[in-house]
Amino acid sequence: MKIPVILNGELTVLEADPALSLLKVLRREGIISAKLGCATGRCGSCTVLVGGRAAASCLIPLAAVRDATIITLEYFSKTPEYKVIIEAFGKAGIKLCGYCNAGKILATYSLISAYKHPTLQLVQDMVRHFNCSCTEQDNLVQGIMYAVAAFQKQSGQRSGRSQKGSKTSRNSRNGRSGKK
Repeated sequence: MKIPVILNGELTVLEADPALSLLKVLRREGIISAKLGCATGRCGSCTVLVGGRAAASCLIPLAAVRDATIITLEYFSKTPEYKVIIEAFGKAGIKLCGYCNAGKILATYSLISAYKHPTLQLVQDMVRHFNCSCTEQDNLVQGIMYAVAAFQKQSGQRSGRSQKGSKTSRNSRNGRSGKK
């Protein structure tokens, strides 16, 4: 079956059995950042963004992503947002082993995109779902909180420069309310 998607910014037609996992099809397409780990969606190694949200590609049937926008770590790593997250992780002493990077990085971006001011409890709840052996959970929480602060600082600087006296934020300029 042919399934059209936007994969890493390009219209792509994925041709495969619609019941196959998105992960298997992405691997056939040459995507190496999404990896098979636990096959239960908990390790984070298969994470991609689907419609801007972090998703475990090992659990998603190909048919479920028809016409969706899919971003992998290969593509995301070329963005300024990636650089902010990597710098925040470095500040927290997080070493990226390469195995579960997609989960840690894309889930962090998804969280910050969805919640303008995520609480420490929300971050801790998100991290609790990762089975990562290369990073202590406390360090990962700290790295995510550093990333939150860096994005908030950038957002404040942009809104202050773009329209002085205006309450325009990055999210409102992008059509997102930032409310959750």
